[in-house]
Amino acid sequence: MLEEIKQYAKDHQVPIICDDGLLFLSKVIQEYPIKQVLEIGTAIGYSALAMASLGCKVDTLERKLEMYELAKINLETYDKNNQIKLIYADALTYHGELKTYDLIFIDAAKAQYQRFFEKYMPYLNPKGIIVCDNLRFHDLKPENVNRHTKQLLRKIETFKAFLLNHPEFKTTFVEQGDGMSISQRK
Repeated sequence: MLEEIKQYAKDHQVPIICDDGLLFLSKVIQEYPIKQVLEIGTAIGYSALAMASLGCKVDTLERKLEMYELAKINLETYDKNNQIKLIYADALTYHGELKTYDLIFIDAAKAQYQRFFEKYMPYLNPKGIIVCDNLRFHDLKPENVNRHTKQLLRKIETFKAFLLNHPEFKTTFVEQGDGMSISQRK
């Protein structure tokens, strides 16, 4: 099931978590007592289905209608135990019903990571964790990219500094995938 979705993503240039990143996320889910997950950025449902396959209940937010529709089809096809709740909404403006979560997985608009973190950290269980993907952003160097991408790289670096200096969280950065962070309350 996941291989089919991964192949679709590759064929249609849909950004999904890379294999190493998914392996890291799977280890985190197994290492910590993760049962409830909030995912910011569904895309086509690949990572939500992977987390559900490990026994997690997943609430996932997607703002792009085309991605939401594709995710909906994938979830209807593969989420036989109804472990995933797909929400069509912009995570920055969403004010619907949420619960508390063991894991918040942020894999959406990179320039908004700090806003996502700040908005959703109140929904994190006391021993919960927040994992962010794409913090190396393809190892791009500011001197080799256009102005827009330079701004994005600066925002990612600002976010990483925010994580390191956050008074409530201890953050570790890992090189798996495209660079990830794991933040846990102190």
